[in-house]
Amino acid sequence: MPNDLVKPIAHYLTRRGRVDFGQVRDPRKRRGQRWPKQALLTVALIGLMAVERTLRDVETLTEHLGGLRRVLGIRRRLPDSTLALFLSRVGDEGGLRRCLVEQVRAEERRKALDAVRLPINMVTVDGKTIWCSDEKVDPEAQRAEPDEGAVTYNLRALHAVLVSAAAQPCIDQMIVPADTNEMGTFAAFFKRLVATYGRSQRLELISVDAGMTSAANARLVDDHGIGYLMAVKGDQPTLLAEIHRLCGSGDHKQNGYVVEVGTDWERYQGKRIRRELYRSREIEGWPNWGSARQVWRIKQTTQHKDGTCDVENRYLITNLPWGRLKAYEILAVVRAHWGIENGCHWTLDVVMGEDQRVWCKQGKAVRMLSWLRLLAYNALRSLRDRYLRSASTRQLAWRELIATIYLALVVGPHLMLDGGVDEASTSAI
Repeated sequence: MPNDLVKPIAHYLTRRGRVDFGQVRDPRKRRGQRWPKQALLTVALIGLMAVERTLRDVETLTEHLGGLRRVLGIRRRLPDSTLALFLSRVGDEGGLRRCLVEQVRAEERRKALDAVRLPINMVTVDGKTIWCSDEKVDPEAQRAEPDEGAVTYNLRALHAVLVSAAAQPCIDQMIVPADTNEMGTFAAFFKRLVATYGRSQRLELISVDAGMTSAANARLVDDHGIGYLMAVKGDQPTLLAEIHRLCGSGDHKQNGYVVEVGTDWERYQGKRIRRELYRSREIEGWPNWGSARQVWRIKQTTQHKDGTCDVENRYLITNLPWGRLKAYEILAVVRAHWGIENGCHWTLDVVMGEDQRVWCKQGKAVRMLSWLRLLAYNALRSLRDRYLRSASTRQLAWRELIATIYLALVVGPHLMLDGGVDEASTSAI
């Protein structure tokens, strides 16, 4: 375990990792309160950052906090039943959203959101299931009836992730209503993004998957003077056929279609991968897509160990001017689109166990925990990708980072006083 990181992580948790929950409305009456709202929500946040599996584990964590009790405002061990009751009663989704926005703006003031991964500020919008169960725990959960198996209820949300920034923070979330889908929710979500972040200059380019691609959504984004990048698949057959005509669709070199740029062969999980770009500007003036200025085809060739190859083509439409991005930058932008899946959503599911470690499902607890988990995700990514600046610590495995966070919560004050970790201080872990 990298004990040399415990002290800087403890410093981060007591300084930049803290969140002011003053904007969240307290559902309790003032009389008889034993725990301040700030302390309860802080306990939930650090429990999520430490990836505790149950509320009982969170209770154990508060018992071991030691000197951090005073710094974090946690006076004593917090019973799991107290935290569960509070989470089930809190219903101020808007208040938690304001905390997320303030967290993002604080990172903006620290110059931590600059586009370092890409030559353009890019926000990717994609949907995610934040809760799935055989019982309808939320009125907006959508009923799914598979051909085989039991009926399930899925609570879905749209996420917006700033994939061009080093830490790829999630900057907003919106629950998808039960009577619509991601396509029907995009307009309201986009307008809220513009109202919140329109002056920050981070909304240069909005990328979406094919499930939100439509001429109406493209016009909406273009009317606000923002670039869009939309994937095109078979649910837009006429548009897809036109892109095939302009950029080709084959798995081999085709006459009339020129590779503008290609990457070198890259090794990934025992395979070799190469990407090539074809594009055309002849889409301009196409019916219903008056804002479109170019279309792209990204051809990905995957070579397996046995010498066989698979070819996959991805098609995209955009209103970016022809010269806004160089050809090799286009390949980086298209690849960065998947940062929302490989970065944010993978971390929420695999590392933080969003759909497996459900602390509480009473009341609106599932929604409230989803906002708290986004706050925890942003803090974790900022810690790993920005605060711990060395290349070795940025590549630190999530398991090691989480274990070190737990150690920092328990022995952090001892480190700040003594300058080291001794065996006695870690005996409680």
